[in-house]
Amino acid sequence: MKKLTLLGFICLAVMLAALPFMAACGAEEPAPVTPAPVTPTPVTPVPVTPAPVTPAPPVTPAPAPVVVPAPAGEPVFTVMDPRSSMAPIPFVALSPRLDTVVGKKIGVANLMGGNAAAMEPIAPAIMAAYPGTEAEYMEVRDYKDASFMEWVVTNDAIILGNNY
Repeated sequence: MKKLTLLGFICLAVMLAALPFMAACGAEEPAPVTPAPVTPTPVTPVPVTPAPVTPAPPVTPAPAPVVVPAPAGEPVFTVMDPRSSMAPIPFVALSPRLDTVVGKKIGVANLMGGNAAAMEPIAPAIMAAYPGTEAEYMEVRDYKDASFMEWVVTNDAIILGNNY
């Protein structure tokens, strides 16, 4: 008889603990809050000055390897110097940004052709948004091709899209 009373007490305690959660299930949800309208503030462009071009620091060449003869019968190990002996790569700054796109020729290049659905509408959208601007779409399979490089230099700006 004691076991039945103890079991009943445990069941009653569980039901009482779950009562607030069951009441919340049937409660009405509060009305959604609508945010206050936001008026955009005009943005004034900040002039960008290009960073000064500085040459890369010189690279110290690696010293000549030191050859130590191994004793007879011992294994020979070659230890390589992890420092590079390559010539320094000259620093090339980014091209300056266009001050305006009006009257410019903009190329839209789709590299590898995987995202044509996203890239094809860009050129017509640029021409619609900026009258007087010429934009041309090109699908590129080999970016090392000479005809692609000739097309690149005929444009004032290039928008590149890769197969992502």
